[in-house]
Amino acid sequence: MPLPRTEQLLATIHVLRAPDGCPWDRKQTLATAAHHLHDESAELLEAALGGDLEHVQEELGDLLFMVCFVAEILGETTRTGFDDVAALADAKLVRRHPHVFGGLAAGDAGESQQRWNEVKAQEKRAKGLDPDRESLLKDLPAAAAPLHQAHRYQKDAAQVGFDWPDLEGVREKIREELAELDEAVAGGDAAAVEHEVGDLLFSVANLARKLDVAPDVALRRANARFRSRFQAVEAAFGGDRDRLAAASLAELEAAWQAAKAAERGAV
Repeated sequence: MPLPRTEQLLATIHVLRAPDGCPWDRKQTLATAAHHLHDESAELLEAALGGDLEHVQEELGDLLFMVCFVAEILGETTRTGFDDVAALADAKLVRRHPHVFGGLAAGDAGESQQRWNEVKAQEKRAKGLDPDRESLLKDLPAAAAPLHQAHRYQKDAAQVGFDWPDLEGVREKIREELAELDEAVAGGDAAAVEHEVGDLLFSVANLARKLDVAPDVALRRANARFRSRFQAVEAAFGGDRDRLAAASLAELEAAWQAAKAAERGAV
């Protein structure tokens, strides 16, 4: 009788990591495998944003493989295996959803988040920590995308009212940061320019949050649009870099607008 799919995947990974298994798989460490896991997560996100469900399925499979692969390496050096990791995750989900698995109620997403946070605070107190004395700002890893960090910090700070009351406050802040950037550029101070560019990006991320837009996702989509349109511009000049470089700005703009028009027509 064939093994369940997940067990078969784990068995295959065990063979790959065996002494007579694959040299590449055998040389991976917990750190390198976790790095590959991060890469696969990014590829899954790209596939999801593209809306290609077949590609999503493929990337999700790659991500599942890497999760199981990391668990296999962990099990080689500790007594914690895939089942233990899955059990911990399941127990945490049940524990942090008392409004689903317990007697509490949550009328909306905000209240369910509150329940989750309350349980997290209880867990920290059980470990001898005082969550009331911790920073409200989530301790994100250094590898977290900067736009995501900005979005999360602003969201966390808003919990205690450290937030603009409306969109106009954020828009005014962006205008203020632009003026300060202009001043820094005029002064020729490179460090000040970098500082003000950072403040401007942070403020734009805040505007995205107020509009309920994930800034990192919005930028990824903008990057994809730019790549597609610029490649269409390159194609308009026959893929000839010399022709492209010799073209006037007006010619390049015309090709860009044609690419945008073709994009709209394809939607």
